[in-house]
Amino acid sequence: MKIGVSIDGVLRDYFGQIEDVHTKYFASEEDEPIKIEDYDLDKWVTFPEEEVKQGELEFNPEFKEEEFLDSTENTELSKVVKKITLEEFLYEKCTLEIFGYASEVVSSAVETLNQLILENPKYNFIIITREGGLSIPSTLFFLSKTRSLCPNIKFVTEYSKVWDYVDVMITDHPKILKTKPKHGKLSVVVDKPYNQKISQSGIRVKTIKEVDIRFLESLESTLINAEITDLQ
Repeated sequence: MKIGVSIDGVLRDYFGQIEDVHTKYFASEEDEPIKIEDYDLDKWVTFPEEEVKQGELEFNPEFKEEEFLDSTENTELSKVVKKITLEEFLYEKCTLEIFGYASEVVSSAVETLNQLILENPKYNFIIITREGGLSIPSTLFFLSKTRSLCPNIKFVTEYSKVWDYVDVMITDHPKILKTKPKHGKLSVVVDKPYNQKISQSGIRVKTIKEVDIRFLESLESTLINAEITDLQ
């Protein structure tokens, strides 16, 4: 049995770290700290407008530095109002702080997964997450600093792709849960307010700490029985 484990919401405190980093760089003393309530980050994460100065020079293929320095051409910097985007915040400016320096979502979450791996060698565990660009090495740093022993780590570009690699998926992410195939797969839902209304056949847990050998054996039995039913 191949068991997938999401990083965000199961192992890593993704929302909490975004809130902390945003407060550090973008909140003034008068601002209320942002509070993220689901994975639709655009609804919760906003950025102030900033005034920056920039100058513009037209391209001149016959440019001569001496003539330019002696000229009276106006090179005064102009003021431009800019606003950082969510993509820049997550994947360019603060990537390592968000994806690498985050804390565990609950104490010893990664150690719990380590013990499951060590005590259940007949099962194949895989940490699987939808990420790209600089968030990948930053996530590997997070797994390193929390001493993850999982030898299988997979980065996918679409949430639905996680099901190509697992029989069981432990996750809190609505997009992963909603794309679960109707047959041959099981989801273990880490219970959160934003995934309450999702219709799925998975078992709900509060944290990964509720998963143990008996829990895994019951999942395996459910999968086997489902396969027998499908063959009949």
